[in-house]
Amino acid sequence: MAPESFTAHIEVEEMITSVVPANNGAGPLWCYGSPGIVRHGHLLYVSLLEPDLSLDRLCNSRWTIWQRDEAIWSKVLEGEHHDEREPCPLARLKGNKILLSVNPLIDRNSASRGGACNPHLLDLFSKCDSTTYTALMPISDKPSPQFSEHSYRGLGVDYDQNDLLLLNIDAHHGYAWSLTEGGEVFENHGFFSFPIRACYPQVGLKNGAAHILAIGDVIETNQDWKAFKKAKTGRDWDYDFRRLFYTWTPDIRTTPFSSAVEIASYEETAGYIRNFDLFVDIEGYVHLLYTTKNIWHESMREIYFQGLPIVNTLEYRVLKDGKPVQSHTLSTYIKDENMESDSSIFYTAAGFHIDKQGRIFVIYSGGGYVFIMQVSPWAGASPMKISLKKPLVNFLTTTARNGSDASEGIDLYGTILNSNEIHYARIRLI
Repeated sequence: MAPESFTAHIEVEEMITSVVPANNGAGPLWCYGSPGIVRHGHLLYVSLLEPDLSLDRLCNSRWTIWQRDEAIWSKVLEGEHHDEREPCPLARLKGNKILLSVNPLIDRNSASRGGACNPHLLDLFSKCDSTTYTALMPISDKPSPQFSEHSYRGLGVDYDQNDLLLLNIDAHHGYAWSLTEGGEVFENHGFFSFPIRACYPQVGLKNGAAHILAIGDVIETNQDWKAFKKAKTGRDWDYDFRRLFYTWTPDIRTTPFSSAVEIASYEETAGYIRNFDLFVDIEGYVHLLYTTKNIWHESMREIYFQGLPIVNTLEYRVLKDGKPVQSHTLSTYIKDENMESDSSIFYTAAGFHIDKQGRIFVIYSGGGYVFIMQVSPWAGASPMKISLKKPLVNFLTTTARNGSDASEGIDLYGTILNSNEIHYARIRLI
């Protein structure tokens, strides 16, 4: 398939609502591995949190569901209790099922700020009663799993097969997974782990094969660097995200996950990596998207990495059967030493869009602007700027990974600079 030219037309750009910061460590896009937006025909659904700031606990928010019917956004559902900490991802299965991944606090009367949680799915529209929902409970291989308010959950859908895979981190040890076929009961389950704690997973599910991309999320292991950063911040902890892992199984029902492959690492220069997206195409090729920064905290350069330029990149990889087959750096930004920010990331959001011709595009935010470019068939690194009136600094997209309907339009929701507003944009390629 030869590359074809395209233009990006902005069809809709609007505010969904304003959100109140929950002050619990989890922002509105915190579960970025699994989007809180799903397209169902002409309807769009977005999941947002609404906190109760009078509650002195991390799980101080309730989920809300916002619907757009091609005319206006309105809040159509909300949770009964303020017992969630993290945003709740959405999914879609056949039979008009819109599912919400929830992780409510079990003991809402506990004096502790944290506590054990009960991860499961809610079938939002199976009943007319707006306060009761059909619950779908996952299965754990362990008799006493340690599920907390830090779920680091992942969710992946194969809409054609009507399957859904749900992940929740069990303490810091690894991921408990459950597979439902048809969204009725979880019939298959298991457990896997990465070499270190890895979080914010993207999940791809296709014809029984499951693919997981996750970023290492551990407290600084270099004691010298740890002491330096504590002197700067005053904190005893400093989490680092600089080792990117991938694991897969050709059939999750019969075959364990493979040993994890390290896709990228910036251990040597105390860098930063963020996993953005994963897409499994019809031929089984796995497309990965992530950003890098070679030195995350720039104040470290003058002490540990003198003369090394600060380089940010947007990276695209393709794997088949767990092995790399294609690699491209889509964009590079070398930072001016005179800029003041110590650790800001240049590429702040990115995602895949697959059109009805099967072309794969990458849409991304960088430097306060939004761009789009075609990556498959490879058309060369030639991004096009999208002239949004209020560019989305962080965003998530509708995706086949959560069962969203295919569309020529690109649906984005997210945040804009220096604002608590959540915005939506729809962009059509013509």
